[in-house]
Amino acid sequence: MRQSAVERVVAAALLVAVGACATPHPGSMAEAYRDPYEKTNRKLYTFNKQLDHYALLPAAHVYRAVVPGAARHGVTNGFNNLGEPVSFINAVLQGKIKQAFRTVDRFMLNSVLGVGGLADVASDLGRPEEKEDFGQTFAVWGVKSGPYLMLPFFGPSTLRDGVGLGVEFAVDPVPYVRNAVLDWKFFYSAAEFGLKAVDLRSQLIDAGADGLLAGSLDEYATVRSAYLQHRQSQIYDGNPPDDADAMPADAPLAPGGTRQPDSSTLQSPSAAPTTPVPSASDKPTAADKPAGDTMVPPVASSPAEMPKLP
Repeated sequence: MRQSAVERVVAAALLVAVGACATPHPGSMAEAYRDPYEKTNRKLYTFNKQLDHYALLPAAHVYRAVVPGAARHGVTNGFNNLGEPVSFINAVLQGKIKQAFRTVDRFMLNSVLGVGGLADVASDLGRPEEKEDFGQTFAVWGVKSGPYLMLPFFGPSTLRDGVGLGVEFAVDPVPYVRNAVLDWKFFYSAAEFGLKAVDLRSQLIDAGADGLLAGSLDEYATVRSAYLQHRQSQIYDGNPPDDADAMPADAPLAPGGTRQPDSSTLQSPSAAPTTPVPSASDKPTAADKPAGDTMVPPVASSPAEMPKLP
């Protein structure tokens, strides 16, 4: 009876994988780019920013001051290794069978040779991380993104990714195995969640996200654009097509909505364009200046660069 149940589960997974291979195009992100709930999302972004300013960022600074860099890197590797089973499940559901087996190789190498995943020996042996999640799987299945959402505590998301996050909490095998083997208490889970949040915030500091946001013209729009472009890249495995779902310039916005920053024109504040200084030979003469015209000096602009999420 148990063998029959396992066979049915495997058969269902294979059918889903075949269906994923037959999906002509990942689900559209047009509604997320339109951001119909921008007014509410901005309020939640302000709430998250205050939470970060008074709690998460100070905790990250203390964490970086107390824990050496090598140890912090080991913590990051450990959390990444615990995420490999979810990546394996989603690779299978997306029909990426070869990638799924590479994920198994990576998990075994890091768990055994990397001392429980604290060292990423798999990358050195030609098995880099290929992260997959249920939001990506739903996209591959053709599920549309739904509206862009700013989730309290969790940050930027879409309706599709938010549902995927809930599914991940429900089906992630790691907590079930851990609870069966260890006498795991709720306090330990809360401490693990807090450490993971602080470690992620520390990674954002390393990536220079704070400086880039500080120089942006609109932090909320920059975070939104960065998140959606990052997710688009993940869905297409780093190779989005030219006709991907970037919002056209004439696309309708929600009432009071703001445009996405154009990534083709964004640049770092440190690389702001400067007004060229004309040489003596370049200065216009009276003969060159048409009658009635007024010479207007050029104005330099400095658009901020969108941060790339880690």
